[in-house]
Amino acid sequence: MSRFQIHVAALVRIVTGATFAALGYGKVTGAFVHGAFAQSAVEMQKTAFPFWTGFLRSVVVPHASFFGWAVALGELAVGLGLLLGLLTRAAATCGALLTVTILLGQAYVPGSSWDAWLTAALTTKFVLLLLILLAVSPAGQAWALDTRISKGRTARK
Repeated sequence: MSRFQIHVAALVRIVTGATFAALGYGKVTGAFVHGAFAQSAVEMQKTAFPFWTGFLRSVVVPHASFFGWAVALGELAVGLGLLLGLLTRAAATCGALLTVTILLGQAYVPGSSWDAWLTAALTTKFVLLLLILLAVSPAGQAWALDTRISKGRTARK
């Protein structure tokens, strides 16, 4: 991959990280962790895949406070990891896993045609694809703490 492509991947990583960090910070400091997540989890059961509805009903909703904090802090951690380029691949992978859990609660369209399935939760699907691309790209090779840490390890050897 050329230096230009690595820098473009890093720029995408930084913007994605800033977005996730802002979303996570907003959730940590806002109503999300003080009841809004619980309401979202109840509402999500209406559009969730059947197996996910059961999980939401029996595990998430009764422990909504814990899961609200887990989602908020998870988004913040993913955002900071991507923004700083710290454990970039791990941060992008964890972000993708977090996004899958959200997608499972948004993308079920019972009795609909294939195009409704394809376009349901389209934004979340694109976020998932973006995080997967960041996880497999060299986005942590430019403007990142990952590079500084790996250079420090190389210098010590």
